[in-house]
Amino acid sequence: MKRLLAVVMILMMSIASVGCTQQGDKAASNQSGEPKVLNMALFWLDGNIEPTEGWNGWTLTRCGIGENLVQIDENLAFKPSIAESWEQIDDRTIIFHIRDGVKFHNGNRVDAEACKKSIERALEITDRDDVKFPVESITAEGQKLTIKTSKPYGTLLNVLADTVYIIVDSTAADDEGFKYKPIATGPFKVVEFTPDVGLTLHKHEEHWSGDIGVDIVNVKYIQDPSTRTMALQSGEIDLATQIGIRDLALFENNDDFAVQKGPNLRVFLLRLNMDKPYMKSLAFRQALSYGMDKETYAKELVKGIPAKGPFNDMLSFGYKGEDYYSYNPEKAKELLDKAGFIDTNGDGIREMDGKNIVLKYISRTNHGSDANNIGTAMQAQYKEIGIGLEVIQVENYADMAKSGDFDLLWERWTSAPTADPQYFLEASYKTGSVGNYGKYSNSELDAICTKLDNTFEKAQRDQLGIEGSEILMKDVASLFLYYQEGSVVTRKNVEGVYRYISEIYYIDPRVKIK
Repeated sequence: MKRLLAVVMILMMSIASVGCTQQGDKAASNQSGEPKVLNMALFWLDGNIEPTEGWNGWTLTRCGIGENLVQIDENLAFKPSIAESWEQIDDRTIIFHIRDGVKFHNGNRVDAEACKKSIERALEITDRDDVKFPVESITAEGQKLTIKTSKPYGTLLNVLADTVYIIVDSTAADDEGFKYKPIATGPFKVVEFTPDVGLTLHKHEEHWSGDIGVDIVNVKYIQDPSTRTMALQSGEIDLATQIGIRDLALFENNDDFAVQKGPNLRVFLLRLNMDKPYMKSLAFRQALSYGMDKETYAKELVKGIPAKGPFNDMLSFGYKGEDYYSYNPEKAKELLDKAGFIDTNGDGIREMDGKNIVLKYISRTNHGSDANNIGTAMQAQYKEIGIGLEVIQVENYADMAKSGDFDLLWERWTSAPTADPQYFLEASYKTGSVGNYGKYSNSELDAICTKLDNTFEKAQRDQLGIEGSEILMKDVASLFLYYQEGSVVTRKNVEGVYRYISEIYYIDPRVKIK
């Protein structure tokens, strides 16, 4: 424990801020003269913004570019968007009433047929198998859209709120440039998108909600939280999320800024590569959990909440019991000894089949210092139980994840973006799922996912979510590290910005510049 505290103190003293300045704001004019410009930062941006690819649609909803039939509000409740209302006819059928007066960014009218084609396009081309639903029919009649599934499907509304199903003008989607300038319906439309730099947006003059209180949005891609802090202080940006917990004090009780903070749904974890021979041993995985003091990591290194499982217990389906394998290095050693992972040559590292067990801990460079600091702390603790650990931050993270070139993979997931447990269990741990880079497979967990397909009552769905969590915890499917506290910081002249617990949205039609 003394050694860990020493490591923690060194890491805390070594955290440094790195500055950068991004230029290039564009000007425009409106009827009142000077344009109202909002400069905001994103901490994540991919190579394109085609909503059917991976999680790229999050950029569209976070920046007010894309809208769904229904969305999740700041309190995790469904709210009307392009659909002004809906009716659940039976356990297979929902009728959506499309709002009159909705127009795409190119001026084309949005009716039920346009929504039908957009949803069918997403179902056909998305690489997100976790959000595909079984369709019997989708029919359009004027402003009435009817979706009928081929079997009872309890989460159709949740799935349709996923960013894959942002409503886009499918008649414009054949253009190669669509993935960089998608035609959607939100209060802001894309004028320019540059990977690794950001986006320039102009307000959608014909948005269904009426006039938007901002004319131009400059979205800057700033990965590092310390750099986002300095950009806020300098006036380079007016809005940023996920400011480092230590830096929030700079903005709290400061008359120039407004700070919103509280629990969010993001869980930080280390995915285990189940293809590795030692990872196939439950005792080995249990020892990895017993061997790390995540309570100290969370409280001292990242100022987060120690995680027990995939879901924060603020959620109705969050596990509220005690953690299964809390820090106990002696128990870790005992398990490793009994399982036959022995140090035979006295070099301090246990072996399997005559080779030292040195785990490869991989994180991405834009994951920042937290991933590296926790890796360094784990390295010291794992050495005490006889396990080697190599801590690596890389640019080619996605390639290594897909190829399985890791033992422990740093990941951060918003585990319940549509306020339901099925998405994360299915997308991340179901056998063969798209996000299951560790090749985890458990027939009990798969059965939970199947039951969720056919369960409609919320209390029953919550219970299945808890049972799924317990399976992952008992089986050490991952090392769940901590839950993050979310934050949104704005300059005082920015109004109408809300902290969404789901983090799917940052700005919406309510945003204004005073």
